[in-house]
Amino acid sequence: MKFFKHPALASAIIALVIGAGALSTTLNSCATLNALAGLSKIQFKLSDVQQVRLCGIDITNKHSISDFGLMDGLSLTAAFGSGRFPLTFILDVSAKNPNPPSQSAALSAIKVTDFPWRLLLNGQQTISGDIGAPFGVPPGNTTTNIPLSVTVDLKQFFVNQGYEQLVKLALALSGQGGVSQVQLKAQPTMSTPLGSIRYPSELTIVSTQFSS
Repeated sequence: MKFFKHPALASAIIALVIGAGALSTTLNSCATLNALAGLSKIQFKLSDVQQVRLCGIDITNKHSISDFGLMDGLSLTAAFGSGRFPLTFILDVSAKNPNPPSQSAALSAIKVTDFPWRLLLNGQQTISGDIGAPFGVPPGNTTTNIPLSVTVDLKQFFVNQGYEQLVKLALALSGQGGVSQVQLKAQPTMSTPLGSIRYPSELTIVSTQFSS
């Protein structure tokens, strides 16, 4: 029998197996446990930031403050003066299951049912959220995209930074490679043939590479 990558997650899965009492007659217990061990190998990364808007203004193709027209500049300064400076965007999270395709349809249908996350921008913790619906992560190195809708009031979380600093932060996020400004902390829950299994601790998800 193969060993689990994360001992804490292994303990949770083994406890679930014991608690189930007996496995389905259609599944071999050792084969099932090995397959569930593959849950610890599911990998996540941040792949893209899209549809970036600052105070409702599309900044996707802007690179500096000078790129804003007169009216947009007035709108931004007015919003900053009002005490609210909302930044909205879609954060694409990629999930990959490197396990080989399973012979069991039940195990192939494993889904992430809960994905509570915390968002950090430039190392500063901001908002938190969850997914709107479960998503599957099929085996065989298939990559699944999970789009997270994000709204962050920059004035609320970066109280010591001025107008230009916050605009530059938003522009850095919208530019090529802007996802490097972002870090996500998440603690997924998986549905399995034996019940739900929650990761024992948060994962740190960044853009540089897949991590599990």
